[in-house]
Amino acid sequence: MGTSTPGTPGRGPGPPRGFTLVELAVVLFVLGLVLWVALPRLSHVGEPDRGAVFRALSAASEAAYDLSLFEKRETRLVLHPSDGTYRFVHPDRPAEEVPTLEFGPRLSVTGIRIEGEDRLLDIPTEIRYLPGGRVTSARIFFRDAGAGNAPSQWTLRLSTFDGSMKILEGTVLEDG
Repeated sequence: MGTSTPGTPGRGPGPPRGFTLVELAVVLFVLGLVLWVALPRLSHVGEPDRGAVFRALSAASEAAYDLSLFEKRETRLVLHPSDGTYRFVHPDRPAEEVPTLEFGPRLSVTGIRIEGEDRLLDIPTEIRYLPGGRVTSARIFFRDAGAGNAPSQWTLRLSTFDGSMKILEGTVLEDG
């Protein structure tokens, strides 16, 4: 019968040993590298991206059009470019609490054109959805600062026929 020696196999007799300073340094270096790569991306978690903002704005625009067409009620899209916010209000219900929505920190309004006229960006601008389904012709121009990418330009074109918004890449002033 053989006897076994106490300790860790292959390390000889004695108590198990801990980590060396080199092993700890390597682990800390790898963790630091992972955090250096991941944290900038994680900082944007929870922020709406361009696509989500454009989809929400387009869906609310179509709902405002439907309200103006079927219920014969005016709705207004109120843009606050300097604040980076917007909301849909109903003039016939002034006491109604309407949420103010944000474009997000990466999107900024660079221009608004209504009925062919450029609007100032330092004051609120209204786009009207009139009773009977009449919608003002409008374009909203955006700059997307991106997540580390080069900034990009986008145009939202409001359709006067159904209240939908078409997303166009670039600053599209007129249809060609």
